[in-house]
Amino acid sequence: MVNPVNSSSSSNSLSGSSSTTPASSSNTSSVSNTGTSGSNSSISIPGAGLVSFSGLSTGIDTNQIIQEMATIARQPETIYQQDMQQIQARQAAYNALSAQLLTLQTAALNLDTYSTFRAMTVSSSNQNVVTATAQPGAQAGTHTITVNALAQAEMISTAAQTSQTAPLGFSGQLLINGKAINVSAADSLQSLATNINSAQAGVRAAIISPSQGQYYLTIASVNTGLAAQISIADVGNGNLLQQLGIAETGGRIRHPLSSSGVGAGSDLFTDSVTPVYTLEGLSSAPAGDVQIQLNNGSFQTVHIDLSQSLSQIASAINAALGTNAASVQNVTDPYTGQAKQQLQIAGATGFVDSNNVLADLGIYQVNLAPGRELAQAQDASFTLDGIAATRPTNSFSDAISGVTINLLQASSGSSGPATATITISSDTSTIQKDIQDFVQTFNSTIDMIDQQSQYDPNTGQTGILFGDLTIESLKNTLISMVTGKVLGLPSSLSLLSQIGITLDQTGHLNIDQNALSQALSTNLQGVAQLFQASGSATDPNVQFVTGGPNTQPSPPQGYAIVITQPATQAQLTVASPQTQPLATDETLTFGGPLFGTPATTSGTLTGPSITLHAGSTASDVVNQINSDPVISAVVSASLDSQGRLQLTSKQYGSQATFDVVSSAPASASSTGIGTTIQQVSGQDVAGTINGEVATGHGQFLTDTQQGTNGVGQGRAVGLEVRVTATQPGTYGTVSFTSGVADMLKNFLNTQTDPITGALTLAVNQMQTQYQDDQQAINDIEANIAVQEQMWLQEFTNMEQVVSNLRASSAGLAMFGASLLPSSTSSSSSGGSGSTGG
Repeated sequence: MVNPVNSSSSSNSLSGSSSTTPASSSNTSSVSNTGTSGSNSSISIPGAGLVSFSGLSTGIDTNQIIQEMATIARQPETIYQQDMQQIQARQAAYNALSAQLLTLQTAALNLDTYSTFRAMTVSSSNQNVVTATAQPGAQAGTHTITVNALAQAEMISTAAQTSQTAPLGFSGQLLINGKAINVSAADSLQSLATNINSAQAGVRAAIISPSQGQYYLTIASVNTGLAAQISIADVGNGNLLQQLGIAETGGRIRHPLSSSGVGAGSDLFTDSVTPVYTLEGLSSAPAGDVQIQLNNGSFQTVHIDLSQSLSQIASAINAALGTNAASVQNVTDPYTGQAKQQLQIAGATGFVDSNNVLADLGIYQVNLAPGRELAQAQDASFTLDGIAATRPTNSFSDAISGVTINLLQASSGSSGPATATITISSDTSTIQKDIQDFVQTFNSTIDMIDQQSQYDPNTGQTGILFGDLTIESLKNTLISMVTGKVLGLPSSLSLLSQIGITLDQTGHLNIDQNALSQALSTNLQGVAQLFQASGSATDPNVQFVTGGPNTQPSPPQGYAIVITQPATQAQLTVASPQTQPLATDETLTFGGPLFGTPATTSGTLTGPSITLHAGSTASDVVNQINSDPVISAVVSASLDSQGRLQLTSKQYGSQATFDVVSSAPASASSTGIGTTIQQVSGQDVAGTINGEVATGHGQFLTDTQQGTNGVGQGRAVGLEVRVTATQPGTYGTVSFTSGVADMLKNFLNTQTDPITGALTLAVNQMQTQYQDDQQAINDIEANIAVQEQMWLQEFTNMEQVVSNLRASSAGLAMFGASLLPSSTSSSSSGGSGSTGG
């Protein structure tokens, strides 16, 4: 940078008169002013022209000169700013393209999803009678359904009351579906309905008034079906049901164990070791001497006390009968799917209740008063392909695998049989639409690439990514993948063009809808393989799971599967069996990875626990563990052939590790686990795929053979199979192919991955260049700031010099004036002398 003003130029420019100097190409600046008057002056600055200014001493406008010089110094910034704008435009284009590629990847993933080509549809010949839906992979076929009766819920009511708000005037406890309902004398129909609904007993209470001055409390089961019949009973010696007009004398077996009515079961309870009255929420424990009628017609008296558990009541019944007729069974709740406990009495044909203890257990149901059952509980009754069947609900999915059936109308005498034929078939229309969506998204992606990289020969205008080699390579790869042959498939169906999907000269895919529809109808599996990653195993102990982005299509003979270690579950078997009821309450505490806590063999174990009550038998212990919602989700309990307790993880592999410890020492009257923490683990499957290194995780085996640089070196790298074999050995082969959608999905991931994707890296590189440009601008600005200070200092020095010169000039003038003769003095002297003469 050339300083426009220095000491020599300053001295040369000083003049006693005003002048104007034209701009020149010289590197020096010419300054002219009126040294004393401060009138307007000018300065010629290379590249800036003639600048006018005025100053204090010199008349120079210092700030204006510095600003003009800074403007000249900033000229290189324009280049950097233009480059930064270009970078931002390219980044925006890359980000937009990356978003479009993610959309294309989603469309490809949809076609590469297992369920897409297994979508099924169901049609009904009479949708007023039956409708149905099918899950992917359901078996195609035609079935005839005749609906004889629809499932319905039971509804009962009280006798008519004159008021819904007046106190009822009686008190006690009711038991509805095993839940206690407290009734006070101040309760009205309204408050009683509220109390019933608050108990969440599987019923809904409401008040209806069919005519003025008549109010009925109705109780309806939430669920349909015979199993959801309302269990309602008085507690102890109460008679609230008769006072409400719901029940009368006599009763029946509530849960017969056979169609002939022989055998009886109780309601379902959460466990078999807690006192029954506690499970039901009763304020006290009723007890009574009941009579049980056996097959031979005789009655036996048994004392039943609800302060005992189900297991204890079963033991009391067996002791009184001298048989093993009573037992506690693990039963699945048909509505919740939870494991429950039920007291069952085999061979019982009748009962005489006492103090309502059998009714409170749900074994016995008192008779309803005439007219009090407004709707009977009823199972759905139908025939499926001529075979009679029943279900507790009108919608079910266990009659035909993968199909949910909805029964809507039953046969009647006036309308005749309610029959419908349902046809299950592949949903090719939905599959065809998914393929169309994929093609449309592919074409939109090509359009975006073309738009960003276009060149107009007429105007010379180009897209922001014109000439970008990364984008050109991307487009070529996309087109190559959709037009290339899928390796590993038969030549008769290995190209998209063979199902009517072709590429035109503009790089767009076109669909011959008729050809595609024909291919889907005649060879759906073959079309699926054209798009998806697909595989099949020759051995039933091996199932293909998935391939990876680097998995190569297998040769015709497939990839060999060799297992050296089958996967195992974690299993603990105690040393000796429990031969006596638990002597005391015993708490089992669980922990380890399966329960979300660190594995440990020492110290204190933290995790979920379960308390087994004193008096529990070995079977009771098993039932209680299997009924616990937390523990049974990951561990199951059983007894081995010697009666020893076994705890087995439901998960396979090394992650199936759990700890357990008991509060009671191991003995014949305890579970046998003991007070020392026990830890057990499963083993992961081990073996090779195609002779290559594979890694096991539970039952899943994945080819992981890698080179020293981390790149997969095996042909089957990334291939995953599930192995259910229980012995080492060779288990056939697995064949693998990667279809168009699968290849595109994997390739697009290499482009759009937020860390390692090619487009991501390109945008990051642009950002680095953008930052470099910004830093260059910052450096220029920093340098200008330094120069401005220097320029200001030099102008200040010049001003000081000029000021000093002016001061010196003024002093010299005064000194010179003092040396000149004074005319006034001479005149005075002469006059004086003349006068004096």
